[in-house]
Amino acid sequence: MKLIDLVKESIDKKEMMKHFQTMGIHKDEAEERLDDLIYYIKNLPDPVKLYRILMVEDKENIDTDELGSHYSTNKRDLLSSHSYLTGTGEKYYLVSVLSPKKLIDINQTIINNILYPNEQEITLKKKGKGVKIVSIKEI
Repeated sequence: MKLIDLVKESIDKKEMMKHFQTMGIHKDEAEERLDDLIYYIKNLPDPVKLYRILMVEDKENIDTDELGSHYSTNKRDLLSSHSYLTGTGEKYYLVSVLSPKKLIDINQTIINNILYPNEQEITLKKKGKGVKIVSIKEI
């Protein structure tokens, strides 16, 4: 199934509108923003390059089979914000991956972009299992 079809079938519009309402966004603006988010997801490249920062004691502690669900499409913003850090440990690693679009959890991605509009988050299914690791670099 193409993502365009998947997006049409899988979005819980009522649920999305509740999240917009929680954020105090008027219905008309919410509908426009939802359309923009759907367009954004639909037009991501396949595969899409994503970034994540992990905090671990050592690189060996990174579970490369399940890197996690929360990623950003914007490397620069990710590196400049501490709100994206995941894990516990003394060392920070920037993980770059290529993910097929079929791994995107569309509803959760939209919800996270409603609640945290500056993060440009992409949420993956199955804790990211199935992504191709491009690099893991200590930062």
